[in-house]
Order: sequence, then C-alpha cells, then structure tokens
Amino acid sequence: MNWKSRIFSTEKKYLKDEVEKHTNKLLKELDQRKEILMQSVNNARNRSQKINKDLDLRRKNLNQALNSNIANQVFNIYSEEKISRQQRIVPANPKFKKLPKFVPGKNVVQDFYLGELKESDDDQKIFEFKVIKQYKTELMVVGNLVCCDDRSIFITGYPSLILHKLKLTNESLCDLHTFKTNIFNMALLPSGDLLLSTKESNLTILSCSTSKVNPTKFSVNPLITLGVHVTSDHKILVGVRENQPKPFPVNGPRQVIMMSMDGEKEKVYHTDNKGKLIFTFPYRITTDNDNNVYVIDILDEEWRGRIVALDKTNRVRWVYTGNPDINKKQTMKPQDLVATKSDNIIVTDYHHHMIHILNTTGQCIHYLNTKDQLGINPLSLDIDSTGTLYIGCNTYNSEPNEAKIYTVSGF
Repeated sequence: MNWKSRIFSTEKKYLKDEVEKHTNKLLKELDQRKEILMQSVNNARNRSQKINKDLDLRRKNLNQALNSNIANQVFNIYSEEKISRQQRIVPANPKFKKLPKFVPGKNVVQDFYLGELKESDDDQKIFEFKVIKQYKTELMVVGNLVCCDDRSIFITGYPSLILHKLKLTNESLCDLHTFKTNIFNMALLPSGDLLLSTKESNLTILSCSTSKVNPTKFSVNPLITLGVHVTSDHKILVGVRENQPKPFPVNGPRQVIMMSMDGEKEKVYHTDNKGKLIFTFPYRITTDNDNNVYVIDILDEEWRGRIVALDKTNRVRWVYTGNPDINKKQTMKPQDLVATKSDNIIVTDYHHHMIHILNTTGQCIHYLNTKDQLGINPLSLDIDSTGTLYIGCNTYNSEPNEAKIYTVSGF
C-alpha cells in the first residue's frame, strides 16, 4: 500500500468512527426521548383506567341501591354518590410532545455534514393565549393570588401588607374584605377557608365564616413555613427552612413536608435518590391531577431558581433549569407555578417577562414572551374551577401602582 492509500485509509477510518460516534449519540438521545414519551402515555393510560374503574364502582353501587330494600344501605350509597358528584373528575387529556425529526446535513464532522434531531413546530401551535379580561388593582405587585369557587379571589401585594378578598365583575374588582396580615404564601382549603404561611412555625387559617385568623395544628417547629399548597386528595404540602432572618446563606434544613388534615407529618422531601440535599429555598409548590409534586427552588440571593419534580416515594423525577432557546445568556428566575387540567405546569419568570409551559416529564413544550406578545409582566398564578388562568402582574418602573390581574384562555 503506497503512502496516499495509507493516508486515505486512515482518514476513512477516522471519518467512519466520528460518524458512528455522532450517530450513536443521536440514537441514544432519541431512545431517551422515546422513553420519556412512553412514560407520559403510560401515565395518561393509568389515569384513564383509574377513572373508568371508579365510574364502574359507582355504577355497581347505584344498581345495588336500586335493587335494595334496606334503607340504611340505600341512604349510605346515596351519600357516597352525592360526595362523588361534587368532586370534579379531571379527564386524562395530556398534550404529548412529539419525537424530534432527523434533519440531514446539520452536524459537521470533518467536512462531512451529519444530520441532527429537530423539534416539531406543532408543539408551539397547541397554545393560543388569549386575554379574556383585565382588572386594575391599587398595588405595585400582585404577589399572591388564590381563586375561590364563587368567582372571588384573594390577593396580596406590595407595598401594602394587606390581604384582599375581591369579587370579579364584568368590568372591575369589588373589594369585599381586607385583612391586615403579613403573608408569605396561601392556599385554599376544601372548606373554603384560606391556609396562610407567614414564615412562622405554624400555619394559620383565615375563616371565611368569621373573617378571623385562627391558629392550626399544622406545625413545623422549630422550622418556619414558606410555600404552601393543598392537594386534590386533601394533603398539606409546605416548604420549610431554619428560623433565621434571611434565607441565605443556608444554615439548616430546607425541606418540603406533607401533612394530613389532622396535622400529622406523613412525608418529608429532604434528600434525593443519591442522598444529596434537594432544596435550597422551597418557595412555591403545586401538584398535578395525580398529585405529583412540583416545587420552585430558589438557589441564591439573585433569585436564580429551578423547578424540581418529585414522585410519591420521595424521589426527584427531574429538574428543569430553563429552556436553552431563551436562557442562553440569563438564568431562569421562577416566581410562581400552577398545574393545568391537562397536567401541564405553567411557570412565570417575571424578571425576564416569560411564561414556560412544561409537561409532566419536564420538557418545555411551549414558552411565551409576555411583554412582546401580551404586554404584561407575569408574577402570580392560579386556575379556577372552570379552567381559566389568572395572572397577577408586576408593574414596570415607570408605571403607577396599578398592577393588573388578567384572566387568560388558550393553554
């Protein structure tokens, strides 16, 4: 073999190895994405099967009641059916992100153009945000927002340390009640009362019947409470940290605790699958229809943060730190999050005027520059019983203290 043949043979082998290496990398990535997609499909299938099983059981009970001559049995079945009908059944209606397509000639390997995986544009078309109405407050910031079933809302904001209960009309907000209290976060209880986190060792409850703030048995002593959330199966989730004036630096436990309605601690999310501490500052919490837990974890004083997804066995399922398309030069600074009826997680990043929409496997299936596309600066979130999204906003520097609340559809 002459010297030219040896050179070309060496180059041929090198190029073959490089192409094979890049091809294997793409195949591995595709396998991982397929596994995530199948997990989403299986989760949706399991939820559908659970709904069908529950409906079959209710149908059998009703048939038994119709054919029964025992009064107690009939009334018991009637009571159970009445409770079941009051509970909203959320259908399994997920939006799956498609597998990426192979596009030839995108990756350069020694003057050879290998293909790449490209995301489908279809995923960006499934969301068409539309502002239904906007309401003007007298606050600089709507920092907390909770929807009630009677079309009223609770909000808190800056600079006032006042909790407002407002009624939404077609044209404006009507102030029903005001409560002077320093609230860090809040969540609606099944009773209609409001559960309050005030960065103390005990959660408190604002009673809707008496309009008084009462103590509770939900204690995290000697720690203090942060984000709080009530799940659809009536569990209390609360973020906690050590009792010190400032959140940073970290000098003690940072956890998410699950409690029963009796105040008993049932679970503590503290370390991950490898024994590493999970949280730095568990700021906000939400759950999806299957009560999987999602937490905004703030990492430092600059408010850089991430979304941590937890499963029901105390494990970390995934961590989302931002979409590379929009976070190349700036780190995501999440402020609030909420789960939709279709099990998507909506996250606000008001520092960058962005809304991220994630699926339950941690993929960003849509994002929205709210300043450019809606003209708003999103901060707090909630979804009412009809599925309408409420967005509490921050004002821009030159604006008066008239932070707005928007109702939005199309997600």
